[in-house]
Amino acid sequence: MKMKRRICSVCVLAMLTILLTGCQGKKEEPITLRFSWWGGDTRHEATIKAIERYMELNENVVIEYEYMGFDSYYQKLLTQMSGGTQPEIVSVDYKWIGDLSAQGKPFLNINDISDQIDLSAFDRDFIDNYCGQDGYLIGVPCGINGRGALYNTEFFEKYGLTASNDWDWEELLEAGEKVHGQDENAHLLFLTNDVLVYVTRDLIKQKYGENMINDRYELMCTPEDLVECMEMVRRLVETGTMPPFEESVLYETVFADQIPNWLEGSWGMTVLSASNLPSIVSASPFEIDTMRWVVKEGAKDSSITIAPTMMLAIPTACAHPEEAAAFINWFMNDPEAIQITGDTRGIPANSKAREQLEKDGLISPQVSSMLEQALADGGSPENGPTLNAECAAVISDYSHKVGYGEMEPEEAGQKLYEDLVYTLEKLKKGNAEQ
Repeated sequence: MKMKRRICSVCVLAMLTILLTGCQGKKEEPITLRFSWWGGDTRHEATIKAIERYMELNENVVIEYEYMGFDSYYQKLLTQMSGGTQPEIVSVDYKWIGDLSAQGKPFLNINDISDQIDLSAFDRDFIDNYCGQDGYLIGVPCGINGRGALYNTEFFEKYGLTASNDWDWEELLEAGEKVHGQDENAHLLFLTNDVLVYVTRDLIKQKYGENMINDRYELMCTPEDLVECMEMVRRLVETGTMPPFEESVLYETVFADQIPNWLEGSWGMTVLSASNLPSIVSASPFEIDTMRWVVKEGAKDSSITIAPTMMLAIPTACAHPEEAAAFINWFMNDPEAIQITGDTRGIPANSKAREQLEKDGLISPQVSSMLEQALADGGSPENGPTLNAECAAVISDYSHKVGYGEMEPEEAGQKLYEDLVYTLEKLKKGNAEQ
């Protein structure tokens, strides 16, 4: 009898333990997500702070982060995607939409998960026109971007320049020659490699009112047009408007906050997107302001870029798509997240976030002014073929050859035309085979 009572007692205790454990709930297994982006220190610090806050609010979620400079980001992403090692939350630039869409739509269509990510405060036309193709929304835009010029006000005053929102290319060259004539070590303008490519794209679009490459992968310009573009590159260098390529190439993949010549006041102006301003404003030891980028007199299209800042996307191979979507929804829509990240990805595309930051005075006046200047004279949307990375590399190559003095504009323009036609035929054939 004692043995039976002892066995019964053990059974009762075991059952109570099971019941109590069930009442307390099963402990959730931690979910790990990786989040990648590019940018400057201000953006990195704010993003990490937001990630840490999200993990405090969601103890079962661990978010590992990967950040780097823009110049190496896309190539690393393509390598990760080919090997199946891409993060669960990926930052995507609008320039890559055409290329990525042609690869079998490797990211979830955000339109299909709009019940998980609230898009009600985003302008529908904007995200449809700039963040995807034919109903395929590749990501959620963090902000609205506008391309413009940033300048050192002390530099302009020192060399007797007057900033204006209606400079054309000739006025830019005159101002650059004026600066360099007073000080052979001073240069008005320096450009990243991306913007150097835009010199050619801008000149073509301003002349014809159309993107340089149409949707059928055909060039919308002549060899003579490209000779003129290469001639502009040479004039920028010969007038001293731009530094010699031997100097500027050292910094063509970074922004002004990492360039000694800018911080020391010997280079006075650059071109970039508004979302990249906060780090430069913070790092610069002088007052800076913005102006509209130059437009050809009588232009049919300003070619001033209006676009989303980086978009947050979820790869189709993501193991935890619902958790990734929950983080993006919080990052984009939660007032606390908005407060933390501020304008580090430009002025928010989310209207409620924009209103919150404006009310709290958390949007940089330089970011606001550059965006306003771009919106006031914005160009038509760029298409995927014009933004294609292979075509950009060809333009960059010949621009550098002219800039270094290795090739005359006449030869470079003709060869650039031929190489672009070859590249476009290859791209067209590749798309047809997919």
